[in-house]
Amino acid sequence: MAASIKTAVTAVALTLASLGSAQAGVLDLSSLMGGANVFSYTNFSAPSADVEGSIVAAGNVSVSSYTVNLKNKDAYGHYALIAGGNLTFKGGDILNGDTYVGGTSKITNATTATPVQGGKSPVNFAKTEASLSQTSQSLSKLATTSTAVEKWGGVYITGSKKSVEIIDINASSLKNSTYFDISGMSKGATLIVNVAGSSALFQGGYQAFDGYNVLFNFSDATSLAFNTGANVSVLAPKAVVSGGQGVINGNVVVNAWSSQVQINASNYFKGINVNGYVSAVPEPETYAMLLAGLGMIGFTARRRQKATAAR
Repeated sequence: MAASIKTAVTAVALTLASLGSAQAGVLDLSSLMGGANVFSYTNFSAPSADVEGSIVAAGNVSVSSYTVNLKNKDAYGHYALIAGGNLTFKGGDILNGDTYVGGTSKITNATTATPVQGGKSPVNFAKTEASLSQTSQSLSKLATTSTAVEKWGGVYITGSKKSVEIIDINASSLKNSTYFDISGMSKGATLIVNVAGSSALFQGGYQAFDGYNVLFNFSDATSLAFNTGANVSVLAPKAVVSGGQGVINGNVVVNAWSSQVQINASNYFKGINVNGYVSAVPEPETYAMLLAGLGMIGFTARRRQKATAAR
């Protein structure tokens, strides 16, 4: 009997010990965002343009002459738009999914695929934001595998033929350069570009990144602008995006969005194992359930011991 108790306790203990790293190395940005095309920690606003997938914003959403979710890529199961605060929608369409609004809705000259829903939010914003911020910080600490040199008006990146390449670039290089030159990369490789600096700008040509699985990670930037088109995903949990022009084709995470830049949905970041990356640890409730199970094992074993002794 003692041996069986020890075995059960050991199994639970090992499970507890492994939980923190059970998902270690698996970077799945789209899942962390609930499948959204764009996720904003606070407000999302735009005077025109569109988001081909779904919008999730913890604050207010205010758009005009806008189309949402044309490509039918819902977030959190079946939502085209989730606003934790108020929704102001002047002209346009919310297509192919439900709309949730935590506050009030003012919709004029616009249509929604289904009636606006209220009540309990489908998103735990605090938990999701914490996971995304942790992901950004974890990625920023990864060891570099490629070299990036600013010269001749561009950034020259040389890889190491790995399936996942880690590239470090200063924000000043993005502002000063008008093109990228990429060599030494495996076909279809994942490129994680860590950009250091408090303010960053996308400009010039980004065609060199086409055909790769690309994520630009701005772990510290508080200001970000787009003046070009790029087939990349963007993780910038502290950044406010304002003004600009162009098209970003991929997942986008920002602190706040106030821009008419178009966000497309045909190039989401593909989940992949990344050496050294540590995903979010399980919620406290998970540990509580396992500890409760451990206590139940001990309680049941003690009852059996007493029953055996009484015979």
